[in-house]
Amino acid sequence: MQEEKKETSGTGSLTGAALEADDVLAGAEEWSPVETKLVVWSFVIAAIALVIGLVVVPTSVLH
Repeated sequence: MQEEKKETSGTGSLTGAALEADDVLAGAEEWSPVETKLVVWSFVIAAIALVIGLVVVPTSVLH
């Protein structure tokens, strides 16, 4: 049994039929391990910066 895909016009609205994972990921390129490390380290650095900011800002406001 085949599913029927509906054609969507260029009205700019999103519908449930237009949001299928196969269609979205059809032209995606492969995710490399280097990109994974980059994303993980970016989150680590952001978390460290957040902690430092939460320590520095309140102490500078109180003095």
